[in-house]
Amino acid sequence: MKIFIALLVVSVFALSAFAQAGDAMFTQTYNYSDAENGIQSASLADDFVPNFSGVFQHIVLWMTFQGTPPDDIFIEVSEDNGDIDPNTAATLISGSLVASLVDTGDLINGRSVYEVTLSFPTVTPVSAGELYWLEVGTVTGSYWVYQEPVVFGTSLWYFDAGQFHNIYDTFGYSWDTFFEIRTPVALQRSSWGSIKASF
Repeated sequence: MKIFIALLVVSVFALSAFAQAGDAMFTQTYNYSDAENGIQSASLADDFVPNFSGVFQHIVLWMTFQGTPPDDIFIEVSEDNGDIDPNTAATLISGSLVASLVDTGDLINGRSVYEVTLSFPTVTPVSAGELYWLEVGTVTGSYWVYQEPVVFGTSLWYFDAGQFHNIYDTFGYSWDTFFEIRTPVALQRSSWGSIKASF
């Protein structure tokens, strides 16, 4: 049962971090009416294809937490090798990243839904039309919010016994997650003009 509370608790730190995220290269943006629940595993993987070629730096997820949210979350982005399988994909970038949280005001199973922004210290290039994988470490008590049916690509994959498994193939569930892959903040024309004027 979903419960809606008209309350928005905003973290100033999270807002400032998200303000530095640029354009969405890929988006499965959170929508409460489509959210089913949240899932956890040692790692979860979902596929994406960028809308345009360029570099990304920020990942935005929608998650719930049982208890206090973690300070950081493990993220890995890898490139598919053509077999549509995260087990054989080549890692582009990975790391445990500081989590900036904004409470959406929504509840799933009594847990607040958070918009989680994670930023890599460097940018990573990706190409339009190529398939990539986003892997998220969801330790005990943290849940990546999903929707049903699948919006893009394959169902969510979960990690068990040393490898990823497709949830649909294993359990028959057509689950897909909410996330965005975002570029660095764009340099505004006014900012560039100010920089040039200082020389």
